[in-house]
Amino acid sequence: MNFNKIGLVTGLVVSGLSISSVFNPAKAAQFALQWSGAAFGNSASANGLIDFDPSLISNPGYTDPLPVNSFSITVTGANSGNGTFSLADYNNFFLDTSGGTLDFTKQLVGQPTSNGLWGTTSFGNGGDFNIISNFSNLDTPTGVSEFLIATSGGSGDSLQLTSFAPLATVPEPSSLLGLLALGTLGTGATLMRKLKTSKFTEKE
Repeated sequence: MNFNKIGLVTGLVVSGLSISSVFNPAKAAQFALQWSGAAFGNSASANGLIDFDPSLISNPGYTDPLPVNSFSITVTGANSGNGTFSLADYNNFFLDTSGGTLDFTKQLVGQPTSNGLWGTTSFGNGGDFNIISNFSNLDTPTGVSEFLIATSGGSGDSLQLTSFAPLATVPEPSSLLGLLALGTLGTGATLMRKLKTSKFTEKE
């Protein structure tokens, strides 16, 4: 038994484990958001991006505050309050599943809850998702009712949430660990083959 070879492979695996323990990202996901003012007879629209870890929220249940990592929203076509706004412009985010268990790998608007379809605006029966301005910028759109925001700090055009869809997910730590382990074992196997080839060459 060649203990040098075993030590080499073991060292590579341990190194891979050490790297994976340091590189341990959250299971975050990014979602694309859309709002429209069509239901209120205005031409305003808004597009946003939000990043949070769905495993950290109450599902089913009510999460306040929503643990948001990043956020941006761009308003266009409004009578006032057009522009792009970021996480720094907001004080709070919250999400209510209305008793249903939402599937965050799919479009959320229209998913069933215990009371109605998620994304409806009738007295909270379809849950809620909203963004609350800190009013450091009076143009910032803010939540005014279930799934509804209004431009210019709530005094402008009203817009309804029409889409809440996932873009991409970050691999879970366990997945990264598996990939690193396979990679290090593969590297170890390659080095062992090279060592064997080298010894046969020396004998010749």
